[in-house]
Amino acid sequence: MKTLNVGLLLDSVRSDKYVEELALWGKSQPAIDISHLIVHPHRRRRLHLLPSRAVFQVILWVERLLLRWSACHSDHHAVRDLARIVERVVHIRPIVSLSGHECRFADEDVDKIKALDLDLLISCGSRMPRGAILGAARLGVLSFVQGGFWECYRRWPQTSFAIRRLSEGAGIGDELAGGSFRTRFYYSLNQANVYKKSVAHLKNLLKTVASSGELPSNGRAPRPYPGELHRAPNLLECLVYACKLFKRISIKAAARMPMLRERFSISVLRGKWDQAMSWRTVAASHPRRRYWADPFLHTRGGRTFCFVEDLVQKTQKGHITALELVGTRIVEHGVALQEPFHLSFPFLFEYQGELYMCPESRASRQIRVYRCTEFPLRWELAKTLMEGVSAVDSMLFQKGGKWWMLTSIDESGAGDHCSELYLFSADSPLSATWVPHRQNPILVDSIGGRNGGLVIDGERLFRLGQCQGFDQYGQSLRVYEIKEVSESRYAEELVTEIKPNFRKGIVGTHHLSTDGRTTVIDHTSGCFVS
Repeated sequence: MKTLNVGLLLDSVRSDKYVEELALWGKSQPAIDISHLIVHPHRRRRLHLLPSRAVFQVILWVERLLLRWSACHSDHHAVRDLARIVERVVHIRPIVSLSGHECRFADEDVDKIKALDLDLLISCGSRMPRGAILGAARLGVLSFVQGGFWECYRRWPQTSFAIRRLSEGAGIGDELAGGSFRTRFYYSLNQANVYKKSVAHLKNLLKTVASSGELPSNGRAPRPYPGELHRAPNLLECLVYACKLFKRISIKAAARMPMLRERFSISVLRGKWDQAMSWRTVAASHPRRRYWADPFLHTRGGRTFCFVEDLVQKTQKGHITALELVGTRIVEHGVALQEPFHLSFPFLFEYQGELYMCPESRASRQIRVYRCTEFPLRWELAKTLMEGVSAVDSMLFQKGGKWWMLTSIDESGAGDHCSELYLFSADSPLSATWVPHRQNPILVDSIGGRNGGLVIDGERLFRLGQCQGFDQYGQSLRVYEIKEVSESRYAEELVTEIKPNFRKGIVGTHHLSTDGRTTVIDHTSGCFVS
């Protein structure tokens, strides 16, 4: 297999940690060679003299202090020397266009780059290349479109990214990869998350290109991005954002007080899930200093049981508890499953006459399945389906003679599992060999990208998808009907959305389960929303 030769277009050999991560990763890939740094420095305007620039630097200083609390993103603003990783450096002279966001190159510099015989160029600089440079590599130039500040400023629920192949004219060609993640409450953290995530998707894209020798053709038109995303805030906007930041930090600090923390609980409906708009619910009284979430129902011997994540407030570690629904009462039977690591999302399924549970166990970096040996409180590990994977909220079902697994995976290591939904298939739910779907990830979207339950209604299958809000996990639920699932295609259709308006005082809901006669839904209540 021919090696994919890649060059990086940069403003300087000193760049951010994400370009360093990409370069180091490239050195570990036998089929990919990030062989050249192509440096095109440009004159910077004297922004340090602008009052808005000075205020923004103060804001960033505060946010750097906040990032110390993030193990993954604490070095987000670090600058790294790439020359120690990629030794071949080519310096060229750009001609900057009048817009200030684009750069063009002299013909002799374009010829110099063509002589390197590169397969692909990746633009990692602050300005978008235009003109003849777009044809200097066999497969052209890839560029990022990434948000960060304005989504946080406007309280938009999502921050998006796109990886595009640039083309002549408008400069925007095919969108090769893209998606949206939950917006975090301050700019630096939000930017760090989307940068980390998008680099992981770029790596997967490069592996695909290296194996095929060509860019993928998905026929997806590029999504429009507001021009505001590329604009620096003025002085007034910097001051407004500073006030918003102070307010959000204050709310976060107050919400850490035990009596003001968000609380999770469940509600029960004697009826079908699609009667949600007319629910008359009974609130489940969770035990003191413990919260219940992620309910899954199971009927046995005419009795209705419910398995839930049981989160201990003091340790913030969860286990699985078995409940029974008796009329309007909820009876706690005890601990069904406990491990040294956190457990949640106790997905239940039957196979060959036995009951199994596939709980969320990402802390072990495994997807595990347990067999019930004595209902409802005794379970044993039956199979480890995947090793070395950071996956959450896995669901297994049978369709078309195969078993399918839907799960949300974070390949970036950012700790955000709310957007990327993956599909795998196997001949048995206890198989240790699961085949990834051709469309993986089948969804990259914080609106619906994380599972919130599975409803089987006769021959119809409905996937519940969580909708994340601005800096909020589990704002609402969407119901999707799975229309097609095969080795070559997965398709689902939005049916409805369940919003947290069925009880007073709740601000979110992220999980639902039903057995056709009884429906259980979880919800969040809290005093503060950032």
